[in-house]
Amino acid sequence: MEALLEQYNPHWSQPYEFNLIPRAKYSGQVMDLAARKEITVLKGIRRSGKSSLLKLVINALIKKGVPAQNILFMNLEDYRFGSEKSVATLDQIYQAYLQKKTPRGKIYILLDEIQEIPDFEKWLRTYYEQQESLKFMITGSSSSLFSKELATLLTGRQIPVEVFPFSFREFLAYKAPALLEAIDSKPLDSLYLSKTFGEVEPLLKQYLDQGGFPEMVKNEQPEGNILALQQYIADIILRDIAQRYNIRKIEVLQKLALYLIYNMGNFINVSHIAEQVGSNRTTVLELIAYLKEVYMIFTTGSFSFSLNEQLTTTRARRVYCIDNGFFAAIKTNSEKDFPKKMKNAVFQQLRFHWDRELFYWREKVEIDFVFQDGFPVGLTADEGDMDREVFQLFHYLHQHNLPLGLLISWKKLQILEENERKVFILPLWLFLAKSQEEILEYGG
Repeated sequence: MEALLEQYNPHWSQPYEFNLIPRAKYSGQVMDLAARKEITVLKGIRRSGKSSLLKLVINALIKKGVPAQNILFMNLEDYRFGSEKSVATLDQIYQAYLQKKTPRGKIYILLDEIQEIPDFEKWLRTYYEQQESLKFMITGSSSSLFSKELATLLTGRQIPVEVFPFSFREFLAYKAPALLEAIDSKPLDSLYLSKTFGEVEPLLKQYLDQGGFPEMVKNEQPEGNILALQQYIADIILRDIAQRYNIRKIEVLQKLALYLIYNMGNFINVSHIAEQVGSNRTTVLELIAYLKEVYMIFTTGSFSFSLNEQLTTTRARRVYCIDNGFFAAIKTNSEKDFPKKMKNAVFQQLRFHWDRELFYWREKVEIDFVFQDGFPVGLTADEGDMDREVFQLFHYLHQHNLPLGLLISWKKLQILEENERKVFILPLWLFLAKSQEEILEYGG
């Protein structure tokens, strides 16, 4: 046990900093919660960078002045813990740590892949209740962190932080940090008039094609990335869903997952899908819920200013995927798929990084994304469709007496006005690279 403790905690023995890609948004969120008693729960799809985030938090805690010996990190998936793991394993780790380091004051315990320990919820609650000086930060499979046991035992004792694959800003921070600095140093209109897009465009196309899973961003071998992404999909289906929920017809689950990824951005008909995958409507709805639970897919429903109508609508839903890399893993690259990739990237930015609950509007006109407050966001991958998309947004704004709408284009920047209402046309690269606040301030 002592050797494992030393291996996972190199910061104890010497000044040490984990050399990882910074993820300022998430590490900032976790550090904001560090002073709170509640358990910080990092949730998200497999391989999105939750384990690395815990190590970034170690860096941040030490820089903030927390003694290195007061931080314990362990990956509970390590085979050296043996196959018969139990809450006794957690006790052994904790007691060995106390004997070795004898920390004083507040202790930070960071546990990675905690689902490997049966009944971990009970152990966490016991120590949470009995020891005021402990701060827990945990990661685990999404299905385990949504379990009824966790919800029951830790109600009011946990605060979740969702962790997603790299945003385009994070992608640029790794691939072209000087370019990102240049983007941050100039306002929207100056950037648009500069030659920056020429530098950004190949990176943007790469991001749309391969997505933002951290290991895929770091690896420059497309064929190897495709194989790795295919394995990600297989692991999520088998380990995070099939094994946990005792799914017997795994082939139905596999077909459904691939069908939904392939159709990202499209409306889905559950009865039709059931026929396609050889199942029934009830089972398909249940499996879709599992795929959403593990963050593989997301859906948007029809918008209404009436909350009751939003909750009870029977209209079709649109499906989106966690990352464009999954689409690349199941489909040969084709130019005709560009609008689909662009739409999915816009969804990801709005849902994951603007933190918006999303709907669509489809009544006389069609709006791809609508916020909870009614704010509309359209998009067009084809400049030839621009007039139609602008018309639809203005129609929607007049119908609902709203002042502003956003239209994401490939490379056009313009503000149009009609009867005291505005449509702000914004290039995709600026939409993905600039902050929500700067975009809305400029457009408004």
